[in-house]
Amino acid sequence: MDEEEIEGLRERKKRQTRMRISRVALELFDKNGYQKTTLPQIAKAADVSPRTVSTYFPSKEEMVFEGWGERRQALDDALEGRPGDETTMDALRTWLLSDREVWETREGEMSRLRRVVDSHPDLRAYERSRFHEFEKQLAAGIAQDIGQDPGDLEPRMAASSLVAIFDVLNDERFQASESEPPSLTHQLHLLDQALAFVTAGVEAVRVGEDADSSPEVQAIGTDGV
Repeated sequence: MDEEEIEGLRERKKRQTRMRISRVALELFDKNGYQKTTLPQIAKAADVSPRTVSTYFPSKEEMVFEGWGERRQALDDALEGRPGDETTMDALRTWLLSDREVWETREGEMSRLRRVVDSHPDLRAYERSRFHEFEKQLAAGIAQDIGQDPGDLEPRMAASSLVAIFDVLNDERFQASESEPPSLTHQLHLLDQALAFVTAGVEAVRVGEDADSSPEVQAIGTDGV
């Protein structure tokens, strides 16, 4: 086995350990309560030392939201790797569909995650901060689409609306009964409706910017009419 294979094996083991700690922590948080669950309890259940838990997760919040960094990177890749004729909305839809596939393979774990997050205000605040990171990513993509700065009002408003889509889809999925979860077709319908709504607003901004920069408009402004 060469050095590259050995390094790859190490990374896989680290990843497996990280996921095991997170999974065990979620189970204990759900069963015993987020505040009442201690780091030594998590370490014992995960069959690792407390120091190992602290090394992988400097805070308890990070145990709950393990995987968010990978989701954010996947969205970055979707936005940065999109063809020139693909909008931020197109890239977001592709990413959301891929992200949903991951959630469907871990439905029980995701339901547990939702219960734990909803059980404690600190976790809800932490989740909002993570959503804000997604919002900034989307604002940058939309700004590029319409030729504005990411800090301008229009990209920020559109990105905020898009992040609200996450809440709508998540709420519907977790409020539905386990015996009758929302169908993929229905969720896609809601997603496409929301994306169409935001896209219309972005296109209106784009058209307005083009009109303002047209020779006729510039001439009117020069004449002072």
